[in-house]
Amino acid sequence: MSGIAGIIHFDGRIVEPGEIERVTEAMRTRGPDAINHWRNGNVALGHCMLRTTPESLGETQPLISDDGQLILVFDGRLDNREELSHELQLQRIEQRTSTDAELVLGAYRLWGENSPKHLLGDFVYAVWDERQQKLFCARDHMGARPFYYVRNPHVFAFASEDEALLGLPGVSNQPNEERIAHLLVPAFRDFDTRIGWCRDILSLMPAQSLVITGAGVPRVTTYWRLEPGEESVFDSDAECQQAFIAIFSEAVRCRMRSAGPVAAMMSGGLDSAGIAAIVKRLLPEMPDKEFHTYSAVSDDPESCLESQCIRSLTKSQGANAHFVSVPSFKGMASIGDLIDIAWSRSHPVDNSILLPMMMCQVAGRQQRRVVLNGVSGDVTMHVPNRYPAFLMRAGNWREAWRECQAASRNNTYVRGSLPQSLFLLNAGSVYLPKQLKLYARRIRGYRSPLSRSIINPGFAQKLRLAERLLDTAALETSDADLRNTHAAVISSTFTGIVVGLAGYEHMAGRFGVELRDPWADKRVVEFFLRLPLRYKTRNGWTKYLVRTSFGADLEDQVRFRKGKEHLGWHFAEQVMRASEAFIANTITHKIEVLQEFVDKKSIRELHQTWRDSPDWDSADHLHGLLTISGWLDRILR
Repeated sequence: MSGIAGIIHFDGRIVEPGEIERVTEAMRTRGPDAINHWRNGNVALGHCMLRTTPESLGETQPLISDDGQLILVFDGRLDNREELSHELQLQRIEQRTSTDAELVLGAYRLWGENSPKHLLGDFVYAVWDERQQKLFCARDHMGARPFYYVRNPHVFAFASEDEALLGLPGVSNQPNEERIAHLLVPAFRDFDTRIGWCRDILSLMPAQSLVITGAGVPRVTTYWRLEPGEESVFDSDAECQQAFIAIFSEAVRCRMRSAGPVAAMMSGGLDSAGIAAIVKRLLPEMPDKEFHTYSAVSDDPESCLESQCIRSLTKSQGANAHFVSVPSFKGMASIGDLIDIAWSRSHPVDNSILLPMMMCQVAGRQQRRVVLNGVSGDVTMHVPNRYPAFLMRAGNWREAWRECQAASRNNTYVRGSLPQSLFLLNAGSVYLPKQLKLYARRIRGYRSPLSRSIINPGFAQKLRLAERLLDTAALETSDADLRNTHAAVISSTFTGIVVGLAGYEHMAGRFGVELRDPWADKRVVEFFLRLPLRYKTRNGWTKYLVRTSFGADLEDQVRFRKGKEHLGWHFAEQVMRASEAFIANTITHKIEVLQEFVDKKSIRELHQTWRDSPDWDSADHLHGLLTISGWLDRILR
């Protein structure tokens, strides 16, 4: 995780000294090892270096070709280095060094705008082609590395962080109102997801490339799409398990390529447990590699299943297992650390993931630059809660009934429901017309998300939210093909891999930490997308293939854990309890910044409710509003 930036003036004006430097300085935490620039007249590129791979230790960017005609800035990690290097050698493309950036520059020389099709890994790059007077940019298939840009009649500029572009002339710092509306009413999802948190800043989407010429006309191309493809066929469960282990092991191995220790965020869930299991299989092949884990555990671990599973996963780690106990916040981090990360630089995404943000803070403090995580696991292995509906569509009624019975015992999300109720709900998903589904929801007491929100009615009316709310429940099983449904979930900017990777990457950049997620590996995602339903879910158990593939690596309490206990709520609750004076001051003096979006009277009433009876719901709600207030106060200065 490094940072890249660039500026092109279309009117021929030169890039003045300090102009590109302001952009890279705003991303300094992403590149503590070196910040360098290249400038030629009306074009400038910048790079903030974080050295995380062995090859990057002697690397300098921007990288310039021998003839001076190509200048590249690159952030990422390539996982097909050997194949790519071999192909470049066959085509007599010179490789001066073994860095990933050199391979990308060679790929551009050979394939030009088709170069991202030949790359595998987490990457984003930009190449200024002096001969053709054009800038070519590309983002990886799954969106693990960000690319933000602004364009107006006079300038095109890009950076790895959106707020780094706010210092440029002509770039508005006004927020994107529709994203704020989504924060206040999460069911509102009907807006242009290319627009970032500030209204002038766009995001290049995953698997897209962008070309812009001196004339200033951008051309965006999608170079790859996630296609469901044909369903995979396996002769046995054992064959399927072997195929999964081979693909997932390679994904983890690629992400263990680092210049120093490898760490992992370790919860008690199956996603991080699977990563830990593969890491331990691979470590004997890497005798010099240290492995560290970072976790939050309960002050009373005997009463917390999450903590018991974490202890099971980390018991062989010794001093390399790092913990913070909650709610006391004893161990590797303190309440003071929590307050600092929450309020010193409030951001709507960062503040929603305080637990992993503290893990990254501690890892960065201890110089663990590469941290594995499993944030994409739920999406990669996704199956709708009403998965028996797909069995019903195929005519497998008896199997659908058995799964409803098993799901009522074992499924994390519907456990405890009556099998008969699950069966009727799934049958309704298949056979009831959409209008009848909506009518049934009204009978059950469904209320519009707007009626449960304290959003300013005038603001809601301005954006026509009532008309634009999506009925996500009705859409969940609307497609008869499970693979098409799964592909839509993976690609969704809201619930898919895209938002998880982008949000976590943004947060980790504050601490000079590079997050790597094996569950977001293109090969792993495609494998699960084409997996038959019986391997995704069986006997009511979600993630069935993973549970059964790690029988020799994980204890049963981890593999077949019932329930989904989280400790993350302690972080928001404790930061609120420890910040009463700060909160009171914000409510009194800084709440004006929210008045366009939220009724001030409602905010004060919520504050009073929390003070009188500080339950989780009021704490979480108020924490979100204070986060938006802090972010707006910062960017609007």
